[in-house]
Amino acid sequence: MNSSLVKTSGALLSACALLLGSGAQAQTAGSGSSQASSDWWPSAYTGYVGLNGGRSDFSQGHGDAYSLYVGGMWNPNLGLELGGTDFGRGTNAEAYGFYLSGVGRLPLNDTFSLFGKLGLMYSRSETGGLRDSGYGETYGLGMDISINRQWAGVLQYDRSTVHFVSGRDRMNVASVGLKYRY
Repeated sequence: MNSSLVKTSGALLSACALLLGSGAQAQTAGSGSSQASSDWWPSAYTGYVGLNGGRSDFSQGHGDAYSLYVGGMWNPNLGLELGGTDFGRGTNAEAYGFYLSGVGRLPLNDTFSLFGKLGLMYSRSETGGLRDSGYGETYGLGMDISINRQWAGVLQYDRSTVHFVSGRDRMNVASVGLKYRY
């Protein structure tokens, strides 16, 4: 196994564990009781589900890309997101992946906020009938545009490492979408 991938995976898993632990600690510390709280996730600041569509660009060509994701924010600035992306078909290849990412958010005002994501993706691909799979990093930047309290438009750019039979390739995806907050 690639040693840099092992180091990256370990670092990301450690960061996720710290985020989860700090959220649970903050909930317990703020409860004012001596009993540990086990329901820290449902009381997260906000949860969301979203769907994005756009265009992927990679060495095998271009494709129509779609992402479906769900996440939760422990406060206005930090959260965790789980999702899947279909990168579409290129000239002779297709790929998809599932990811877990930490999310950082910077509210600019009541309507606009910027966000960044950093995580780990498990991808699968097929090129000329040959399949490959593996883990790689994924990261992205974007902007939420609030329509009302529950709905927001999303502009997003993501870059992910995907494994192909011929080697690893960077998948670039520019997308627009809708996010429902609950």
